[in-house]
Amino acid sequence: MIGDALLGRTIRQAAKNNLDFEPVATTNGLPQADPSRRYMLYLHIPFCVVLCPFCSFHRVQFREQRAKQYFAALGAEIDLAAASGFRFSEVYFGGGTPTVLPDELTAIVQTLREHHGVSRVSAETNPDDLENSKLEHLAEFGINRLSVGVQSFDDDLLRQMERYEKYGSGAEIVRRLKMTRDAFDTLNVDMMFNFPRQTTASLQRDLEILTDEIGAQQVSWYPLMSSKETRKTMAKAIGRVHYGRERGLYRQIATHMLDRGYRRSSAWCFSRDDGMLDEYITENIDYLGLGSGSFSLIDGRLYGSTFSINN
Repeated sequence: MIGDALLGRTIRQAAKNNLDFEPVATTNGLPQADPSRRYMLYLHIPFCVVLCPFCSFHRVQFREQRAKQYFAALGAEIDLAAASGFRFSEVYFGGGTPTVLPDELTAIVQTLREHHGVSRVSAETNPDDLENSKLEHLAEFGINRLSVGVQSFDDDLLRQMERYEKYGSGAEIVRRLKMTRDAFDTLNVDMMFNFPRQTTASLQRDLEILTDEIGAQQVSWYPLMSSKETRKTMAKAIGRVHYGRERGLYRQIATHMLDRGYRRSSAWCFSRDDGMLDEYITENIDYLGLGSGSFSLIDGRLYGSTFSINN
């Protein structure tokens, strides 16, 4: 356990030392495109109705007018990328909560399908968006992979995460996931483990709900991690994270998922069927990221966008 903590600190320090970004001189703010290639496109939508205390991703409080302006700017940025020679084969909408404005989201999907021939579209969402009208809207306009941020079905943990009031009880989330299961080519359920007050019994119940009751196609399990920006908020809301428990809980997860016939496509992702796309693994070597707080990897070089949504 001491070795795990030491390794974690070493990796974090190495990342801090090596991820030292410098301004890049470009004519339009974008990396150089190869017009003969097709890239994966990542679009970051930073808006969330609820700012979960554990989340370290780039996100801001949802305001409808501000979000509409952001989507319009994002569309202009996609046009700029196209004019610069970028062509896309697939798109991933991350966040934040990309589905906060379904009409604006699907308008971008339509544009990418019509002008780039994009065939695979993935988007993240939250349990409250899993209602018939929104589901039909998203599926109709070509979103074929949906990743739902659930985290846990334990009502006590959901309350600690400040998700219970907005997203409903564990039982309500289960109902919505069952309804959604066959609406998309792939339904991924995002879960978390190693909450300070999470017991092995609570975790086991989450596992059995996913595999035996819902029959989820794909599940991604992430350990709870704190950052400098969220550590105090997390400690106040859900308690202090104890990393010494992480290995044992992960073994519990992996043993159960593999015993139930899932395959491990990465350290965190378990899929029931072959050929499913892992949330953060793509067949494309390079990808372009657009939007506030996005990253691009082009020809082995990592590019970062501004985290300001006012630029």
